[in-house]
Amino acid sequence: MKQWLVISIGLVVLLTIQVIALPIWLPLGFIPDLLLLTVVLVGFWRSGSSAIWLGLILGLFQGWMHGTGWWAFALSRAFAGVFASWMRSQWLWQSAPAAGFCAGISTIVAETFLALSLALVERSLLPLGLLLTVGSFEAVTNAILGFFVSWLRRPKEVTV
Repeated sequence: MKQWLVISIGLVVLLTIQVIALPIWLPLGFIPDLLLLTVVLVGFWRSGSSAIWLGLILGLFQGWMHGTGWWAFALSRAFAGVFASWMRSQWLWQSAPAAGFCAGISTIVAETFLALSLALVERSLLPLGLLLTVGSFEAVTNAILGFFVSWLRRPKEVTV
């Protein structure tokens, strides 16, 4: 019960930051996907099953907020969590640079999966155009944020 309360409060805080604070601070309306970043980092730090369930829940919620494609958001976020967990198993160490790299690559994988799913369903190339426009920025910002969050979580692992 306590864990679900923490997850719910964290979801509200992340959504508040993503929907209210970041559009004011960042230029051109490009906003990093903090919910996707959360799923990817959970996949990197924990087992794949935790990331699958968190990805499905946050993806369903994010799809519901977008108003369409809730299933595509859920599947892409769950896939991103599993992919991050798989990448983590391929690394020999768990460090902030590895977490940042994993966050960037997993974001590209998730957004590509989402764009392809929506393009097939809508029979339109518009989702692929949005992927090319926003996907690279989102991957870079999620990689940077993933590095800093991981470094703040375990600052002793990074030596400069």
